[in-house]
Amino acid sequence: MVDQYSLLMRGAGGQMLMNRRTFLAGTGGLTLAALAAGCQRAASGDLRLAMVANSVPAQLLRAFQQRPDQGSGVAVTPQESLLELYDLLQRWHSQPEGAGLPPVADWVSLSDYWLAPAIRQGLVQPVNVAELSQWSNLAAVWPDLVRRTAEGMPSAEGSIWAVPYRWSHLVLLYDPTRLTDRTELTAWADLLRPELARRVILPDHPRLVLGLAQKALGASANGEDPAAVAGLDTFLADLHQQVRAYDSSRYLEALIVGDATAVVGWSDDVLPLLKQYRNLTVAVPAEGTLLSAQLWVQPEPAPPPSSQGQNWLDFCLEADFAVQLAIFGQGMSPRLWGVGPGQLPEPLQQPSEIVLSPEAADQSEFLLPLNAEAEDRYGSLWETMRS
Repeated sequence: MVDQYSLLMRGAGGQMLMNRRTFLAGTGGLTLAALAAGCQRAASGDLRLAMVANSVPAQLLRAFQQRPDQGSGVAVTPQESLLELYDLLQRWHSQPEGAGLPPVADWVSLSDYWLAPAIRQGLVQPVNVAELSQWSNLAAVWPDLVRRTAEGMPSAEGSIWAVPYRWSHLVLLYDPTRLTDRTELTAWADLLRPELARRVILPDHPRLVLGLAQKALGASANGEDPAAVAGLDTFLADLHQQVRAYDSSRYLEALIVGDATAVVGWSDDVLPLLKQYRNLTVAVPAEGTLLSAQLWVQPEPAPPPSSQGQNWLDFCLEADFAVQLAIFGQGMSPRLWGVGPGQLPEPLQQPSEIVLSPEAADQSEFLLPLNAEAEDRYGSLWETMRS
């Protein structure tokens, strides 16, 4: 995932927002310069996209532009982080034609975790998916993720507020040569092994750390009262003793240089690294993991999407997009949800241990929005854990 978790801030309704900057940008995806070279700058009549550079490889942008019915092309407003994109949504909302602002985009890339506050703040508008030919090909998990109330809460009666186009999952990444007994790490509870004392790096965010701890204990990562999970306090106290650092930006570097033995990171950050560093091993715990998706949202001041805008969403949901995203961006399309290792595009098949199996997928969760009281409980438990 190009960018989704780490810097903490408070959004509307008290939700903790997160932003993750990618380490080793050269190992996966394209640079901003390469992206800009592959598409046109803002010009009248263009489809306008605002996104982080790596989220859609330039080859896919060019492929869309080369379709005979796509008009004058794609204009991209590239940003370095999802935090900057969220800020752009806020500024467009308050000053749609403000000085120094780029033209309002037709579609903006947003992490699923940021969808609820964006809805609550009125930064985005519902998406009409009735005319998307590819929408019905998605597994039920995707409409369920983006169907929300006007307060941003999941609801079967809500509107569709976004269209997903890539996703990732948390994995365990470690150097087996630094394990004294060489026994593989296969579960979240393995992070408590004595040989990993002060040798683990975890994400710097309460929902991620408390979420994986709850998964380790067979509970949901979205419970409103995490303290009610039996054994969680003890697990968190023991886990904290294992932690060298809570870090969401340079955790991979720490593992490579030997400052850590095991880290928890996102699969599409980890996959390029595994192709470079063959000594590293990865695992997806069978008890399930945490998920994150990148979505296309429509800014509140944007006009109704043109046929080109609708075609872009359909393009991002096609099976061919899934293959090309795997080849050029080593990313997972929603079309690949629940697919076993042997059915994935070749770049995603190895190592097979990084693949989220259908069985593990059934046990995995996106981090859903909580009410303010529940958010405070997570924040309080997080502070207690680290004190």
